[in-house]
Amino acid sequence: MGLGVLTSFATVMATAGIALACLAAYVAWRRDARMGWSLAVLLLAGAWWGLAYAVELGVDDIALKSRVGDLKYLGIVILAPAWLVFVLQYVGRQRWVTWRLLCALAVVPVVTTLLLAVPATHDLMRSYPPAADGEVPEVQAGPLFNTFFGYNYLVLVGATVLFVVTTGRLARTYRRMAVVLVVAALVPLAVNALYNTNVGWFASIDLTPFAFTLTGAVLVWGLFHERLVDLGPLARSAVLERMADAVFVTDPYGRIVDHNPAAIELLGTSRTASLGRWLEDVVPTDASDEGTVELDLPGLDGAVHRRTFDVSRQQLSDGAGRPAGVVVVLHEITERVHDRQRLERILEDQSRVAAALQASMVPPTLPDVRGIELASQYLPAGDGREVGGDFLDVFDLGQDTWGFVLGDVSGKGAEAATVSAATRYTLRALAAADALPSETVRKVNTSLLGHAGLERHCTLVYGQVRPEHEGATVVFTLAGHHPPIVLRAAGEAEEVGALGTALALFDDPELHDTTVHLGPADLLCVFTDGLVEARREREMFGVERVTAVLRCAAAGTAAEISTRLVDAVHDFHGDQLADDLAILLVRTVLSPQAPS
Repeated sequence: MGLGVLTSFATVMATAGIALACLAAYVAWRRDARMGWSLAVLLLAGAWWGLAYAVELGVDDIALKSRVGDLKYLGIVILAPAWLVFVLQYVGRQRWVTWRLLCALAVVPVVTTLLLAVPATHDLMRSYPPAADGEVPEVQAGPLFNTFFGYNYLVLVGATVLFVVTTGRLARTYRRMAVVLVVAALVPLAVNALYNTNVGWFASIDLTPFAFTLTGAVLVWGLFHERLVDLGPLARSAVLERMADAVFVTDPYGRIVDHNPAAIELLGTSRTASLGRWLEDVVPTDASDEGTVELDLPGLDGAVHRRTFDVSRQQLSDGAGRPAGVVVVLHEITERVHDRQRLERILEDQSRVAAALQASMVPPTLPDVRGIELASQYLPAGDGREVGGDFLDVFDLGQDTWGFVLGDVSGKGAEAATVSAATRYTLRALAAADALPSETVRKVNTSLLGHAGLERHCTLVYGQVRPEHEGATVVFTLAGHHPPIVLRAAGEAEEVGALGTALALFDDPELHDTTVHLGPADLLCVFTDGLVEARREREMFGVERVTAVLRCAAAGTAAEISTRLVDAVHDFHGDQLADDLAILLVRTVLSPQAPS
């Protein structure tokens, strides 16, 4: 083959290399394609191959021709792995493209490059034998070339077969496009096979880089223009046909021009019977508006049922932005509405039960005690639907003595309510005017421990109030409960009582009796921890705020003071408390008359 011909082929290869390089740059610029990076590598490998081959054909020096030919293999060895990775990404096998696979695919390229780089092994792959004067030397394959050739074709053919099988499963609409892609992928393989098997005039020049230009152009065009067999319309059609929601497409005037099977089933009519009709006539409501509608439609049993739908509308526009129609989607929510109604009824029942149980935790009215003003507040946590564990009670012990108890059971719900009721009524039954509060509470603790089903502990304060000529005497015991606060008429405030052990924990709890004398207009405030532990972020309401509210409201009645306390807690914490809250106020009033 003459030098002029080789120069012409070198120009062709250089052109092919530049074209592939431009395509690679375009793919790299369009980074929005998932398999774009592997296609860019594939095109760059082909570009390198073509440009290096052009130089190899264009130089006369044998040593330089050999070195450039070796560099050409950097593109050749990368091309097959890049094609495989591209095909795997395209056919949806992205998870197979792992570092382990990439490392395995890199083994043969690395070994081939090393064989060509080391002089002692170079000729095992390829060599230029001496040529007579005036003749163009032709490269000869080494003993290991066929191994490399076979591996490369195994990867290329395997990836192409996967590509062919996958595209062959597409719908008929896209098979012509698939054939174009497959042919474009097979052309370079065929040309390279003819060259390496020395068939005819293909044995003199390797036209693979030039043929690969066609493949690259088709792939880039298909990826970015046709989206490599664009499945969008087919996918949209398949989704629309299988949608459970009824979909209507109307023209700008509201006439139905298309609908899916779910819409036909919803209407109980045929496709031809509904096309061209007004949507508002077919669907006997104002379903063209956004929102929720109720329709009387026939069911599977033939009877008409009231069914509820969410209606959504999407305006369609043409290329110029003019209205072209409307898509109306009816999503049935009948069951969801029924479930919501059932849930609302259940919550209403739960609220009634909770309210009834909460009411049982406090006396309906406080008794009238000579010389003593009583007031109480009880607020359940949250929205009041869950039964809490706080309770309070005031009851007559006889002998001009009144008992009071205020407690807090751990946890919430029916179990906590059970322990609250058991504690309250057991204490009522065991309390006596001539028994110290600690003795009564010990008996209550024994009773609670004897109930195997009661596994919650309880804190409480139990005391006895005896009105006197100048105020009242209060004797009480604290079973793990927060100490009460005494506010004197002069304004001094203090916490009183010795802390003991909570109930239902130990057989012999530690309990102490405390005696407090209340002078005229003195106030005793007993409460559960929901009062002082109400929070605003990390800050608690605390005893100091309770004392401040008591001082500010001291001029009012006991009922007014208790209301001020609750309002202050709500202002501090919010409307819905995190814990139950119970308050009992005991205040001495005018000096009582001695009993007759």
